[in-house]
Amino acid sequence: MVRSGLASCIYRGEALQGELVIDAHTHLGVFKDYFIPKADAQDLVAYMDRFGISKACTFAFAGVNSDFRYGNDLVAQACRDYPSRFIGYVTLNANYPEELVEELERGERLGLQGIKLITAYQGHPEETERFYPVYEWANARRKIILSHQWGRPEYLSELARRYPQVSFHIGHLNFAYAPVVRRHDNVFTTTTFVPWPGAIERAVREFGAEKILFGSDFPDLDASLNLGPLLTAEISDEAKRLILGRNMERILKEHAGGNVR
Repeated sequence: MVRSGLASCIYRGEALQGELVIDAHTHLGVFKDYFIPKADAQDLVAYMDRFGISKACTFAFAGVNSDFRYGNDLVAQACRDYPSRFIGYVTLNANYPEELVEELERGERLGLQGIKLITAYQGHPEETERFYPVYEWANARRKIILSHQWGRPEYLSELARRYPQVSFHIGHLNFAYAPVVRRHDNVFTTTTFVPWPGAIERAVREFGAEKILFGSDFPDLDASLNLGPLLTAEISDEAKRLILGRNMERILKEHAGGNVR
């Protein structure tokens, strides 16, 4: 059987060529829960090249539950070393509420363009009030915030209404958020998950292709786990291109000072 379109690279065993692929959910560095033998920026760039990933929105494992400043410095250095490949996010720790805005401002000076939250790994609920100053800061500057999850769909809906200049991104595919994503122009979901047959097709039906961002979670998860089901999904190549990079390209132009590099 002859395969055509974007799926054909899979059957030829080749990287994507000539396509804009922006990975909206990636990590940098090592982490205690995973074995990542090649975690430096140069190794991750080589990894991206294997698949044809053009750019990666990245945040440091070190910020999850250890030294967030060190982690943010790692990301800033990766962005300096590979400015056309990495889009850096500031990772915040809910255990240090008095330092949240200070770290955001430091990260902005370092050139980091988005914000990463992962409160569940830090012993706090997603709906903690500790991050309201973060939302205020981000709203004033039209920033992207990606959170591992966002708590109840009603909570995310209220945040999207109160902070319309923030681009809210759901870190892992969760169909409970579909009504919120469709209701609010400033809420998007990533594809990041361990997929099952038909999941991408269902996501397009429930979220809309224009509201979905490709995310792999590499090097935590292998990029093939999310690229494969997307490229072979029974949706149009145009929908695939929106998800692979065009949606994120538009968001970065609107929420990262037009700096898509």
